[in-house]
Amino acid sequence: MKRSEKQLASTFVEQLDGATSAVIEKASRELVELLASRNEVHRVKGVMEAIETVWRERYGASTVTIETAYPITATLRKELASLAPGAEIREKIRPEIIGGARLRIDETIIDGSIEGQLIQLNHAFRNV
Repeated sequence: MKRSEKQLASTFVEQLDGATSAVIEKASRELVELLASRNEVHRVKGVMEAIETVWRERYGASTVTIETAYPITATLRKELASLAPGAEIREKIRPEIIGGARLRIDETIIDGSIEGQLIQLNHAFRNV
């Protein structure tokens, strides 16, 4: 019986809960090899997208990007990791932010930067 991409992704995520990165890499390679052995390599992209969807459904955010003017501290990085367990934490240094931070959680953006506040102020004055 042929399993859907989402079924494969669900099994993959469930079986690798708490696994090390080495185990996840090995399982990923084995999944691609399995699909290749069945002449279903064309399904890899769909399975990868489904894994992200299943991950988000199960754990919440899958990717958190924080943009700041300066590098974040190790303490802040740990805090972010504890708030979004299992999510990939990405950091972007953008001096034009000036201060504060812009946080992107998957497709949601929370802008607490000075740059963002100045842009909002500019729009407010233009619309007066």
